[in-house]
Amino acid sequence: MADRTKFERIVDKFQTMMYITAFQMVKDKQIAEDIVQETWIKVLKQGEEAIAQVEKLGPWLKTITTRTAIDQLRKEKRSYVYLFQEASWIEEMALYANNFVEECLNYSLLLEELEQSMSKYPKLLRVFQLKFRLGCNDQQIAQRLQISKAAVKTRVFRVRELLKQTYITPCISTA
Repeated sequence: MADRTKFERIVDKFQTMMYITAFQMVKDKQIAEDIVQETWIKVLKQGEEAIAQVEKLGPWLKTITTRTAIDQLRKEKRSYVYLFQEASWIEEMALYANNFVEECLNYSLLLEELEQSMSKYPKLLRVFQLKFRLGCNDQQIAQRLQISKAAVKTRVFRVRELLKQTYITPCISTA
């Protein structure tokens, strides 16, 4: 029981510092809380002997918190990169969204956000809307816009590149 109160005192003393460290890196309250919790799990796995051997407990905990936050940011970056590397990710989201009301709403909100990010590019926006809002194939888009099928493919490629640039770059800069 004495060890438990010792650990509780350590938690009370360093919890806020660890949370602030994590929050400064990830800029999200829930993720920062998860990082702090994950850090405490890592500390507990080290065991009492390892903790007792640490000369400066505060800097040690801050380092573990920082590294845990970096790992989290890298994990998020990989998920964003994967999302945009897959050519058919929006189509798959549309299929999934048809089965669940909440997912349908989320998909609709996502499309609105993506359309806003393309508002400066009317040609790309129109192709995006036809392909992902209306579900037209490349041939149908080409006929509607009176452009070649190759031009449609080029614009779809540019849409994906624009989305990558818009949504992946912020993740890279925070890591």
